[in-house]
Amino acid sequence: MYRILIVDDEALEREGMRWIMTNMIKEPLDIIEAENGRDAIQKASIHKPHIIFMDIRMPGMDGLLALRSIKAESPQVKFVLVTAYDYFDYAQEALRLGANDYIVKPAKRQEITALVERLIADIKQEQEAAESTKAREQQLVELIPLVKSELALGLIAETIDEQELLSMADSLQLPLDQVCALVIALPDSELLAKELVQQVRTLQLQLKSSRYYSFSSTLVNEHIALFLSGDESIRSEELQDEAERWSSELIDSFKSCAPQQQVMIGIGSSHEHIQGARRSYYEAVFASTTATGHQASSSFQHIEHHSPQPLLQNKAEQYAYVQQAITLIRQEREQHTYSVIDAAISYMNRNYKRELSLEEVAEQVRLNPYYFSKVFKQQTGETFIDHITRIRIEHAKRWMSQKDISLKEICYLVGYNDPNYFSRVFKKVTGITPSEYRAKQSST
Repeated sequence: MYRILIVDDEALEREGMRWIMTNMIKEPLDIIEAENGRDAIQKASIHKPHIIFMDIRMPGMDGLLALRSIKAESPQVKFVLVTAYDYFDYAQEALRLGANDYIVKPAKRQEITALVERLIADIKQEQEAAESTKAREQQLVELIPLVKSELALGLIAETIDEQELLSMADSLQLPLDQVCALVIALPDSELLAKELVQQVRTLQLQLKSSRYYSFSSTLVNEHIALFLSGDESIRSEELQDEAERWSSELIDSFKSCAPQQQVMIGIGSSHEHIQGARRSYYEAVFASTTATGHQASSSFQHIEHHSPQPLLQNKAEQYAYVQQAITLIRQEREQHTYSVIDAAISYMNRNYKRELSLEEVAEQVRLNPYYFSKVFKQQTGETFIDHITRIRIEHAKRWMSQKDISLKEICYLVGYNDPNYFSRVFKKVTGITPSEYRAKQSST
């Protein structure tokens, strides 16, 4: 319902405009009246009208002063100034102040009707644009954790090239001048691991600061890689201290969540940029293997300081088990992706007979629609629409072998509501119309 405020000191003028709007406009309207500028300001504040028809010349506060006041509080409201020829200069001033249009007394019914309908159309368009913008912003908010996770996975598994990783970090406004990795080794318990993953997410929000940034991988092979980063103003020693603090907070949090379970945390040294982040991760993996029940957190820097020889210098030998871990991460991630796509295709095969959206299928496999669309194309070589179309057309072909079922019935059986659209899609896929395909079947 659209609210319209009619402001005029003459009751007959208000009544006439109310009658025109009520009887000649199809949209549901809530019409409010005000008899002067001050009354208009008060009622505009209470009722929040979408459109205001304001007479310019009224006793006391005139329409221009009321316009200024209402516009200051509600800049989105649509204003129409009602004027006489004698006050045309006032109308021009009103337009400069933000009025959308003006009409000259006595206005014709058709003029008022057309003006209200146009303004309502403008309001609808603005509302749709605002909703679209809000949806895009919400989608971006939902994508941020996903992109952060992809960045972390790209660093630990080296599945994404350096330039793309830099681009992802830039889009997230994550500085990588200094980076320090923590590896959180979780217990071999699926339910408990999920709870601890949530603890990591919660702590990331609690410890968020203007100086340090964080992003983490998903749970892979019973461990999470958590990266802390800072810009060029952060010294490596500061970031190292911050990583130690995070480790302590994480251990305390995990103990309160599952006091009987062992959670080991390895802390890498602070290094610079992409390659430094990867080296810090290797160090954190190494350190996590030295953590114990008595000392749940272990720092690579501390280990190296007390070691009689340098650690992780010979990559071929010292990184052997780290590379093995990375291989397992890749295999598990790929297997998980294949499982998700297989589940999605299975769901599509079971539900192709009805209207099926990408968003619905993505929800079934618990993926963000944008990410699901991207992964689906990567794994199948087809877009979601192309794949569901192919499923439907293949089933339609099989139905066509049964002569007692009409093409119109087949259209509905394979998930289309419009036979003409079905025919166009069928021809686009097969090169011939459904009728031509059935005739060809009959002749063979």
